[in-house]
Amino acid sequence: MNTSNANVGADSYTDLANLNSITQLGKTDKGQALGKIAEQFESMMVRMMMKSMRSANSVFAEGNFLSSKEGDMYQDMFDDQIALSLSQGRGMGIAEVMVRQLNQRFGSEEKAIAAGSLQEYLNKRNNYSGFIPGLESAKAAASDTNEQLAAKPVAMEFDGSRESFISQVYGMAKQAAEKLGIAPEALIAQAGLETGWGKKITSIGEKSSFNLFNIKADKRWQGDSVTVQTLEVRQGIPTKEYAAFRSYESPKQSFDDYVEFISNSPRYEKARQANDSESYIRALEEAGYATDPQYSEKIIRILNSPEMKNAVQHAVTSQPIAMASH
Repeated sequence: MNTSNANVGADSYTDLANLNSITQLGKTDKGQALGKIAEQFESMMVRMMMKSMRSANSVFAEGNFLSSKEGDMYQDMFDDQIALSLSQGRGMGIAEVMVRQLNQRFGSEEKAIAAGSLQEYLNKRNNYSGFIPGLESAKAAASDTNEQLAAKPVAMEFDGSRESFISQVYGMAKQAAEKLGIAPEALIAQAGLETGWGKKITSIGEKSSFNLFNIKADKRWQGDSVTVQTLEVRQGIPTKEYAAFRSYESPKQSFDDYVEFISNSPRYEKARQANDSESYIRALEEAGYATDPQYSEKIIRILNSPEMKNAVQHAVTSQPIAMASH
């Protein structure tokens, strides 16, 4: 056995000289050369699969401070090496089946392979639970990246546009509404009225309070607050007053606190029992959520407007598909 040729293979995807060695090996041992070529082909298929997966996930990298051209370059290099490592040895089984079928075609394998055997073999290999080179490090790297992305606050800019506001908050509104047992449109319409579709959110200097529901900072509130002038209706007369409002780190915190605020307050019990959005909004007004006597009617008009329905429909169809984690 020629030991110098037995170990021919591209252990690193940058080692192009070893690829040339496969050509030389073909002159002395065509069988072994075929195996090496099949491994390279399997590596190429795995790389294409990984590239497709990265492409599908690229939308989450937009605006991410961890994402850069240099990072993408090193990610590609890492993927190339992982694809090559996965194809070494038994690999995923594609190279092995490819060699068998090519040998059958050229008559060097006595036992023929039945038609469709490649698919059958791959189906069996789906249950493979053995060691795969580089898999654990790849999973760890992916997990770290996902945790960093999840920890990064979502940057949002509200310009007062109904469509832009709804598009950005729809996902959070849906999660909050599910906890309250109402439609997300009710929360979006309420937040839209309270903030002028995000244009009139209270702020501390240049920092937004992200208070989408204008919940005041009473003695129960232990977090940051911002004091601003507000217009309240007292005995039917609009009156300017100064009041402290809760401040959050993100719109998501605002929705979460709103759910807790409504869920834990006895005076909103009727609202929690409402069977539809309009009943919920009217119950909020009856409980004294706002001093404006037209508060519920204004929200319901927004809720039932064609513009609102069209913007929500667009937001629904534009939502990214959630990837389940196991």
